[in-house]
Amino acid sequence: MLAEQYRMHETLMEFPSHEMYGDRLRAHPSVAGRTLAEVLTSPVDAPPYLFLDTAGKGFDEAREAKGESFFNPGEAALILARVRELLAAGLPTRDLAVIAPYRGQVSYLRERISALEFPDLEALEVDTVDAFQGREKEAILLTLTRSNSDGALGFLSELRRTNVAITRARRHLFVVGDSATLSSHDYYGRLVERAHAVKGYRSAWEWPEP
Repeated sequence: MLAEQYRMHETLMEFPSHEMYGDRLRAHPSVAGRTLAEVLTSPVDAPPYLFLDTAGKGFDEAREAKGESFFNPGEAALILARVRELLAAGLPTRDLAVIAPYRGQVSYLRERISALEFPDLEALEVDTVDAFQGREKEAILLTLTRSNSDGALGFLSELRRTNVAITRARRHLFVVGDSATLSSHDYYGRLVERAHAVKGYRSAWEWPEP
């Protein structure tokens, strides 16, 4: 395994390095400290890793009427607002991607993002985690989608998929999720704790309404 990586800010690297690679990853100096602020034209709350917690907001998942996939309108609204915010702040559409573990959420988001009025919108990629494997962008917006009273995670329990998702961003990873649901798995509990540790935790209760 190549221990020195040339993609991620060191803050983004540290969690997957600890969880999946035995703390062996190191960030090359050319990428270790680069931030999203360096490519924006106006300021945005965008630390390297930001977890937006929807716990208690009632943003429950839903199942597609004709399919087995899940979508989450509440999380999608937060993602859509973040897309608008970053593009308005000067991030080129080609440098942004929205990913989700479920095709239902991807379809729901694609329909709504296509209605936005920004130049070169076709360059903004919206896809599943699996389809985005091997890719990278300056900023990644990830909606984890699952939110239920049973703590059911489905294939979010396949941690290699989540590892793919959180290692696609170069400068900024924005994760929307329900910590009350996610905390049924220790890995996700640590993912939320990591956000607290790097001052990247935000509650949707204090976040601007989409």
